[in-house]
Amino acid sequence: MTESQNTLTRLFAACWKDEALKARFMSDPKSVLAEHGIEVPAGMTVNVVENTNDTTNIIFPMAPEMSDNLSDQELGIAAGGTGKLQCTGGWGASICEVCTKKC
Repeated sequence: MTESQNTLTRLFAACWKDEALKARFMSDPKSVLAEHGIEVPAGMTVNVVENTNDTTNIIFPMAPEMSDNLSDQELGIAAGGTGKLQCTGGWGASICEVCTKKC
């Protein structure tokens, strides 16, 4: 796990224990993330949704910019499959294991 993923996991655990923190996180996620050391780029919107006993939220990932040039295997990796894919232009640390800070 990356450090930001670890920080986010700790934030979730804190929200489960503190309803006031959870309410603030749900209503103003960028501020709460910043308080916990996770900076959100200017102009980026953050939505927080909660799974319940009868609702599961699935995040459909944005297609990589170069999706026309990717093989089926590379598309599978980018969509959350397994394997390693080197970052070529900021696809994101969630799929890139040879990543730079800009991702």
